[in-house]
Amino acid sequence: MDFRELVKVGAHYGHLRSRLNPKMSPYIWGMKNNVHLIDVSKTAYLVEKAAKFLEQVASKDKPILWIGTKKPSREAISSVAQKLGMPYVSNRWIGGTLSNYGQVKKSVTKLLHYEDIISKSEKFPYYTKKEINRFAKVVDKLKNNIGGIMGLTWPIGAIVIVDAVKELSALKEAATVGIPVVAIVDTNGDPTLVDYVIPANDDSSRSIKLIVDYLAQYVQKGKDAAQVAKKEKEAKVKAAPKVEEKKGVVEKKEKTVTKKTAGDTPRSASKAKSKASTTKEKEKAAEKKK
Repeated sequence: MDFRELVKVGAHYGHLRSRLNPKMSPYIWGMKNNVHLIDVSKTAYLVEKAAKFLEQVASKDKPILWIGTKKPSREAISSVAQKLGMPYVSNRWIGGTLSNYGQVKKSVTKLLHYEDIISKSEKFPYYTKKEINRFAKVVDKLKNNIGGIMGLTWPIGAIVIVDAVKELSALKEAATVGIPVVAIVDTNGDPTLVDYVIPANDDSSRSIKLIVDYLAQYVQKGKDAAQVAKKEKEAKVKAAPKVEEKKGVVEKKEKTVTKKTAGDTPRSASKAKSKASTTKEKEKAAEKKK
């Protein structure tokens, strides 16, 4: 990643000096107007490191959960996750999404049930208009909260978080479950629970979009590699029965040949015995004549 692009989008701007978390001091370059400045060279290096890790995860065909519920990150997170076809949370993090997903699954079934009722309300008018309007409001609310994780599958390969302070509950759940975390951490954040720290401004929508789009490029590469590997496996599986059939045909031919040879030997032996007996009888008849 180019340093100048990070500077253009303001990724190097941190928080005020009074809001500094001492654990982020290794990533700080200096200070201007009582505002800390992040070392852009470290940001670029760590972004590339995190991107390569996500590429490895995607190449194993594992899902990556994208989380960003603050206003500057909502659009970037949702658009990237939808392009990649991966789960995301852009409105509100529901506690227990990772540690107690069975309860969250109930909300998903509830959403599907109400959507089914609304879609069939014209053909089967069992509910009043007031009830259907109430169901529509529930559907909208559920879609905002869990619409992005309806297709969530396990095991989750990694989690991408924007703002470790805002998404602290998601960060703690990922740590307890043991899922690796890639997070954009500002100068006021705590990087101890993050596996791949990206020190950058997490309040600027341009900064978030640049970093998230860069990570998404590598994830797409990993997905493409996984699809190629999947196709190769399918081709091998399809080719394997043909090879086995050919082996079976060869074995059958060998068996038939052995049977023929085994069947021919007694016949040839009987013919030889009959010939020998006829020659002996002729010899005996000649001796008698003499």
